[in-house]
Amino acid sequence: MKEKDLINKWLNNAQLTHTESEAFKNLNAYDSYVRISDTAKNFKAPEYDIESNLEDLKTTLIDHKSTAASKHYITILMRVAAIFVIGIGTYFALFYTTETTVDSLASQKISVELPDHTVVQLNALSSISYQEKDWENNRKIKLEGEAYFKVAKGKKFDVQTSSGIVSVLGTQFNVKHRDHYFEVICYEGLVSVTYDKNIVKLPAGKTFKILKNVISKGETNIIQPDWIENKSMFSSTPYSYILKEFERQYDVTIIANNIDQNKLFTGNFVHSDIQTAIQSITIPMRLKYKINDNNITLYKE
Repeated sequence: MKEKDLINKWLNNAQLTHTESEAFKNLNAYDSYVRISDTAKNFKAPEYDIESNLEDLKTTLIDHKSTAASKHYITILMRVAAIFVIGIGTYFALFYTTETTVDSLASQKISVELPDHTVVQLNALSSISYQEKDWENNRKIKLEGEAYFKVAKGKKFDVQTSSGIVSVLGTQFNVKHRDHYFEVICYEGLVSVTYDKNIVKLPAGKTFKILKNVISKGETNIIQPDWIENKSMFSSTPYSYILKEFERQYDVTIIANNIDQNKLFTGNFVHSDIQTAIQSITIPMRLKYKINDNNITLYKE
């Protein structure tokens, strides 16, 4: 018998003949095979209770599902809480926000009466915002653009712009706040202008202007803003500001390529006739124009 077959027969506990037994004992690795056999006899596999382990598996699966369900419930609760917060915020925004905003469109002038009966007239493309429902405790108006105020007697409030604050008490005044242009004109009573931590008192007939960070003060003998009577007047004002005001009053776009818009302009234009108005601002500057629908092109003579 071959050595390999003899070893397999012995490993399988098959009965060896006397001749086979003697041959197996004469193998060189006989002692090693015997030690392996003796060690294997002492090996004991761990006990495995199928039913017990099945119950443990079920418990583990249930715990996993419970954890997943808990996480799912927490996610749902967080979503509900988020919806609740958004709902509360929306409710307060709709019912407790008291700020009122009034805007005028291009070529439009509108009049607004404040809760204290002060009348505010807005020039074209202007806006005011104020706390209408809490006016007595928050007497502040935010202004963008230009507005004329006829303040009710004995009433006080502040007009706020990013360039300065105008404080009033029973007076009439005009505030203009455009790009790099801030101007206050007092027509009646007294106004206080606060800018860059400085305070200037303006009595009737006095003007205060900041143009491109340059401050100037002046006088006027008119009794109300010229734009109230549908006319815009300018004194030594950069031509770019005249063109912008023209666009606001007529809701047009002016194309002024190769035109020096830093030149100073003194004059006026009406708000009721575009042909007359455009001639009023081009002839003194020796310019010509072409009108094509809502576009006006200026060019040199």
